[in-house]
Order: sequence, then structure tokens, then C-alpha cells
Amino acid sequence: MSTLQRRKVNRVDSNDSDEGHTTTKTAEEIAREMKPGNIPGDDDDDDGSSIGARKIAYDPEEAKLKDNIKIPTLTLMEEVLLMGLNDREGHLSFWNDNISYALRGCILIELALRGKIRMLDDSARKRFDVSERLVEVVDVSKTGEVLLDETLQLMKNDEPLTVANWIDLLSGETWNLLKINYQLKQVRERLAKGLVDKGVLRTEMKNFFLFDMATHPVSDATSKEAIKRRILSVLVSRNMELEYNDMFPKTTSFALIRTISLICSAYGANVLDNVVESLDFEKREHAIGRADEILAEFAQYPFKLDAQSEYGISINLNKEVKDEIDGSPGHDLELEVVAGVIEVFSRMDLLL
Repeated sequence: MSTLQRRKVNRVDSNDSDEGHTTTKTAEEIAREMKPGNIPGDDDDDDGSSIGARKIAYDPEEAKLKDNIKIPTLTLMEEVLLMGLNDREGHLSFWNDNISYALRGCILIELALRGKIRMLDDSARKRFDVSERLVEVVDVSKTGEVLLDETLQLMKNDEPLTVANWIDLLSGETWNLLKINYQLKQVRERLAKGLVDKGVLRTEMKNFFLFDMATHPVSDATSKEAIKRRILSVLVSRNMELEYNDMFPKTTSFALIRTISLICSAYGANVLDNVVESLDFEKREHAIGRADEILAEFAQYPFKLDAQSEYGISINLNKEVKDEIDGSPGHDLELEVVAGVIEVFSRMDLLL
């Protein structure tokens, strides 16, 4: 038996206002009338437009992020993590100690390429190595990426510190008890969940001896393969040419610098071997050798763009990078941060 009850509602009919007729409505009819858009007098604005067709809430910052065609879909950190993941098993190597430290460096590069941070503009800074120069925050607006926004907040609330200092603090490598809480927690897992949200990975629970653990196998292999091809175009081809796609559009700002940063980050994180493992022995050795050259050329600022490749690989790279920088003037201080992080990557074996 239905639990709906009939209730009486006094309504004055327009045609019988003097008589005050009483009509009977069901609860269903009342609920239907109370829905947005069915409420009397709410059908139209003052200008006659329908309220139902308009957004109830509007966040201009969110719209700005969504419409930003200069930012690729995947962050640098996500791309590096993806290169380190086993496609089927969905986890990183248990013996890789470098990747966590390298991912913190990737966060600084990503913030710099988005124009959020830059080197402190002090002429005396050139007396120091690029990784020992002070970094300042210049834009605190949201990025839409939780790890980036969390880092930006930490940097905003502290005095300017060096590139190397920030990577250490974000990694928890500090003896300063007042700043031990600067360490970013569960970075790998949070990045993996971000890739799940973007449709690149999926989540599965797997049993590892005595406990269950969430793993993240690759669900969209085309995205990972596109990143590998972009890296190999620089490390294998005589004349490099980037391949663009929906996740890495041609409108991406500093596309070449991003790709170089990806190669250096993957090298520092010990996951570059996963990219070149499909090559024959000679090509693999040359690819790693070319990555070494790139690491040395871009671990300083200005970048060493007059260097020649010993391996005859991507011989047009430095000219293309120069054209890219010249085409976007006024970003030297941001690119200096990129160089500072790459310098840290170049001496990872000494740091860890």
C-alpha cells in the first residue's frame, strides 16, 4: 500500500478568487511543483532569460585553468612516474631510491614553467651555482594540481630558499625540526590517483605476501607510448621533431624545455632505462650518452646551446631550444629554476 498521503492545499483559482475553492493535491504533485524551474515566478529573469539555462555557481579561476591551452594534460611528475611504472603490475621498482627525490624536483620545474616561481632577481646570485640560488614565489593563484598548490603554499609562507634546499625539504631530507613538516606525503600514490582520474591508469588491489596493496596498471597505453616517442625523438633521431597529441598539444608553452626536463628527470629518477630498453644495444648506449650530454648542457644558465653532440643525435635540438626561448622572452628567471633542478639531478648519485 502506498505511503503517499493526500493533503489539502488552499489555492485561490484566478477564475474563482471570490469563492476560494479548495483543491486537493498529492505529495507527488507538490514535490514536482517545488523543483527548480517549476516554482511560480522563477521561470524568467528580469530580462526574460531562463534561469534553468544558467549556471548556479561560477568559478572564474576554474574556468581559466580549464581553458589554458598552454598547459599539457599530464604534469611533469606524472610523466616521470608513468615511465617508472610496470604496465601490467602497476607499481614502481622496489629498489628505486631516486624517484621520490626526483619527483620533488619535478614539482619545482612544473611550477617554474607555469610562471609560479622564479629565481630571486639579485645580481649577486651569479656567484653561486644555479642550484644554490634563491627562489621566490611570484604567482599564488591555483594550478588545479593538489601537489603543486600545496608546494606553492609552503613556499609562499616561507622566506626565499635555494633550489637544493626546497628539494631537500619537500623530500624530508632535513635536520631542521621546524621544517620537518614541509615533507610532501604519499607523493607517488597521489600522482598515481591523479593519473587514474585522467584515465591513464586504473586501480587494482593485489596481494603481496601478508598484505593487500593498491596497484595502478596502465589502462591507456597510447598515452604512455606517446611520451616514450617524444623522449626517443630527442635521444635517437638525428633531427629531433616533437610529436604532439591531445594530452601534449602544439600550443604547449616551452614544449622543448618540458621535454628536456622530462629526459633529465627520468634520468635522475632512474627510469630512463625503461624508455630505451626496446632499442638494440648500440642505440641504447648512444641514447643514454646523449641524455648525459643534455644533462650537462642544461644544468647551467644560460643553457650551453653552442655544444655539439658527440653522437650525432638530435643535432638541431639546441637551435630549436634557442628559437623557443627567443620566441618567449622575459622568462629567464623561471628557466634558471629549471636549470637549478637539472643541476641537482646531475649529481644525484652523490646526494643519495
